Amino acid sequence: MKKIKLHPELKHELVKEFGVTMQTISMSLGHVFNSDQAKKIRLRAKEMLQKEAAQITDEKVVENEA
Repeated sequence: MKKIKLHPELKHELVKEFGVTMQTISMSLGHVFNSDQAKKIRLRAKEMLQKEAAQITDEKVVENEA
């Protein structure tokens, strides 16, 4: 099953950004909805995840493992 897993804080940001309910966000990320808006929500979620991933440096990963 396709599903975009997103931290609740980021989901709340999407709720504010798109002016929709948390249920709409959850169903869009779970590929239940496939409207134009749902596609925009998924695209924005992907951008948010890429931004989060870019903030992680190799040094931080090594520090946390030690």
